[in-house]
Amino acid sequence: MKKININGIMICVSFLLASFFVVIFVNQLAMNKTNNRNYDMFYGPESMKMRVTCTEPFVLSPWDYGDDFVIYNLLNDANTVYDTDWVRVVYGKGDFPTPKMKKGQFFTEEQLLSSEPLCVVGSNVSARTTEIIDGVEYFPFQGKKYRVIGHIGTASASDLDIIVMLNWGGYFADRTVCSGVYIIDSDSNSAIESAFAQAKEDVEASGGAEFMPLVYESTIRSFDSFSRSLYPIAMLILILSIIVVSVFYVDSISYQLAVKKLVGYSMWTLFLEIAIKFIKYAFIGLALAIISMLLLTFNETYTGSELGYFTTITPLTVVYAIIITLILAIVLSVVPVIAIYKIDTSEKLK
Repeated sequence: MKKININGIMICVSFLLASFFVVIFVNQLAMNKTNNRNYDMFYGPESMKMRVTCTEPFVLSPWDYGDDFVIYNLLNDANTVYDTDWVRVVYGKGDFPTPKMKKGQFFTEEQLLSSEPLCVVGSNVSARTTEIIDGVEYFPFQGKKYRVIGHIGTASASDLDIIVMLNWGGYFADRTVCSGVYIIDSDSNSAIESAFAQAKEDVEASGGAEFMPLVYESTIRSFDSFSRSLYPIAMLILILSIIVVSVFYVDSISYQLAVKKLVGYSMWTLFLEIAIKFIKYAFIGLALAIISMLLLTFNETYTGSELGYFTTITPLTVVYAIIITLILAIVLSVVPVIAIYKIDTSEKLK
């Protein structure tokens, strides 16, 4: 009966746990690659941010600022009392990049400025928050019902799935003030600067509002700050545990390695053998992790959590995770390979 290698099992388990971090990393890379411009809450360095505080009636008129830009009202930074957690931004007039549509359509220029409350919703929002009235889908927000004209997202780890885009005209139709935080974004720096300068001029000329440029920091949707601080620490602990266990692994098979060296196995052959085994253990751990994540999708508590959001499995996720795991396994296999050098053949054979 073949002896079970406990160290090999421990390496598999360590890679299983590390794979959750790999998948999270992969999904964040995929978000930035596939989501257009600010749709994934990742802002390029060319964007400009401002805070507008109104004391008297005043509403921004973004349709007067040019054509090649988008202005966002960040509701989560506007001291808004939410009816729901799903709304992220209100979109103004500009050069709108069209996100991936699941069905329906994106806003036309006319619809963006229309006073009719309209919205485009993510797949998760549609599944959990919208309501159907007389066969028409609506998104309720702050006492107003926005008619859904399109669905966006990939039904996977994308901010497109948990975002609601409200048309500027519908949102401000019955409002007299526009206090809040706004971001101006474009593919053209000159367009951003022009729109930013015009917005500043309008606000300062109104006499009823204050304009404050804000320091802009690129960001990506992620865990809360406490969890984010633990992320690299936990990954480092897992990597260190793999390194430690790998040394014990080599020690546990040192006699077999000594015999192979005695009968003529070259060092490169032994190195390759160890590296292949290490890669095998890494892929076993990755496979078990992916299966675990897929099974966890049947649990609503998990799927509704931040961890569930970031560990969504897609074909692209699997491909990237395999590549990163392969690189990680090869790099970490260097430690057990070095340990082979330290094996005293004659001493082990005694």
